[in-house]
Amino acid sequence: MSEMLANSYFISRNFAKALPLFEEELQAGKASDKIKKKLIICYLAVGRVDDAFRLFYELVSKDPDIIINTDPYWDDCPCPEMVHDFESNKKPDVGSARIPLILGMLYLFCDVDKSVRYFEQALESDPSNLKISSLLQRLQKRAQSV
Repeated sequence: MSEMLANSYFISRNFAKALPLFEEELQAGKASDKIKKKLIICYLAVGRVDDAFRLFYELVSKDPDIIINTDPYWDDCPCPEMVHDFESNKKPDVGSARIPLILGMLYLFCDVDKSVRYFEQALESDPSNLKISSLLQRLQKRAQSV
């Protein structure tokens, strides 16, 4: 029941209300990869970048195609609008150093090459971050093999 309500909030772009309902599914062990992808979006929308990255890293480590194969239309993915907001600085509550990491995550839903470029920028800002480095290597290998 809470997943249906969460999806309803997600569709209406009320991410703050969808978030705790999706988290309930995650904590109960009922969260599919589809729910986890929506959770990433919700976390980013409310400024919980570290939580988004933790879940993002988990999914990409498992299989990058979980996110790459998202269809913005059929999956009702708000990434294009969110990308626009972050690229045009309409999200001032997030520190500018975090923007490349956020855009790297969002772009993987719709443009692998741009995602890689933003993760490269994120790694430049935080060269000791092993998770970003690992993700970047995985995505670069995948891009070369396609």
